Amino acid sequence: MSILVSWVRHRGIHLLTVGRYTYTSDQRFQAIHSPQNEDWTLQIRYPQIRDSGYYECQVGTTPPIGHAMVLTVVGDIT
Repeated sequence: MSILVSWVRHRGIHLLTVGRYTYTSDQRFQAIHSPQNEDWTLQIRYPQIRDSGYYECQVGTTPPIGHAMVLTVVGDIT
């Protein structure tokens, strides 16, 4: 059984990914799936302070499940 996992950024309600498909034009964002343990990770390459904020992982079950978290970027990587 395949469950659809989505990542959403709360600022402006941006859909980032659904499954392994990326829906944002910002190519730094990518969903990574580990089939061995069914983990899903949102990867943000080269995080910037403006990436700080609320993100939510949503699982397409009935009823839907969501887990919100706060990302705080403390400094740009140079």
